[in-house]
Amino acid sequence: MIYGERIRQARELCGLTQGELAKLVGVNQSAIAHIESGRNIPSQELLDSIAAQTEFLPSFFEKDSIQNFPSGSLVFRSRASLSAREEAQAYQYARTMFEQAKTMVSHLNIPDLRLPRLSDNPVTAAKVTRSSFALSPDKPIKKLINIVERNGVFILSLPIVFNKLDAFSVWAEMDIERPVIIVSCSKPVDRLRFSIAHELGHLVMHTALKGRVAEAEKEANRFAAEFLLPESAMKQELVPPITLTTVARLKPRWGVSMQSIIIRAYELGIITNRQYRYLFEQLSTRGWRTKEPSNLDLPEEKPQLFAKMIEHFYSDSNETVPESYAKDMHLTVKRAMELINSYIDKRKPPLGNYVVSPTQLAYSNN
Repeated sequence: MIYGERIRQARELCGLTQGELAKLVGVNQSAIAHIESGRNIPSQELLDSIAAQTEFLPSFFEKDSIQNFPSGSLVFRSRASLSAREEAQAYQYARTMFEQAKTMVSHLNIPDLRLPRLSDNPVTAAKVTRSSFALSPDKPIKKLINIVERNGVFILSLPIVFNKLDAFSVWAEMDIERPVIIVSCSKPVDRLRFSIAHELGHLVMHTALKGRVAEAEKEANRFAAEFLLPESAMKQELVPPITLTTVARLKPRWGVSMQSIIIRAYELGIITNRQYRYLFEQLSTRGWRTKEPSNLDLPEEKPQLFAKMIEHFYSDSNETVPESYAKDMHLTVKRAMELINSYIDKRKPPLGNYVVSPTQLAYSNN
């Protein structure tokens, strides 16, 4: 049996409209629409052509699709900036990787879930979350992605760049209902860390929004600010006069952008509105609003839990990891490599000939 929803999934993951896919495979747009809706079944020749254009194996379209992966906070991003095509593409990449993780998770002992679900105000929620993660209430959080994953949150990495999308999050059924954060690891690390903390805020506080999108975004930002830059610590470290030198010194320690530190200082009443505007004018004069000094760049952070699952299943195979993974997940090797490479540490040797060693995919305890 061929599932039309699978064809839609592959098409949208490739960023194609029905008309664009139809042109590539030599049929009318209505033919693709009828197949996706389940009204028509494609011929084997057409199915093979669709598979070739989308880089999925024909067998992928014979798998029943999952129905329990919601859009989550992606609806906030789409309303703000993403096109419908980009929203669909980001969602289908996340859905595809989530489904693959769900296939493997039942055979693994993955970290227990320790993320709370609260209705408290953002500041309290951030403090409770730090406590739930066994973190100090007022110390910097090093290796944020590692810590979040070790507390039972899945972090999946988008393999392509969306200029106006840093991250989104969902609660989805896996072995249990689990929080999932989907990130664009191409973004600067300081921006990525704040985005992850922002999405944690959504996951902790916003089970049901009911039209509160703008308010929920503000609450998630307040959560992220308190989670990464606790008020008690900031009032000790941000001692006036606050200069760019002061802010630059704190960036590597706290793992956030200089701009985030300035905003936090203003929110906490440590600097005045005039001082706040002056500091941002200085950032603009130096070109640091778009790219902060490279000597302050933070160490790269990558999600590792998904990679650990792949390593567990495929490192002992007679085939390469991508070949085995691709076969089980009904992907071409090229598509499998695209998904795997988004988890590889750039500081390690580049991949060659589709070979991934266990050390490249190993889950670090550090």
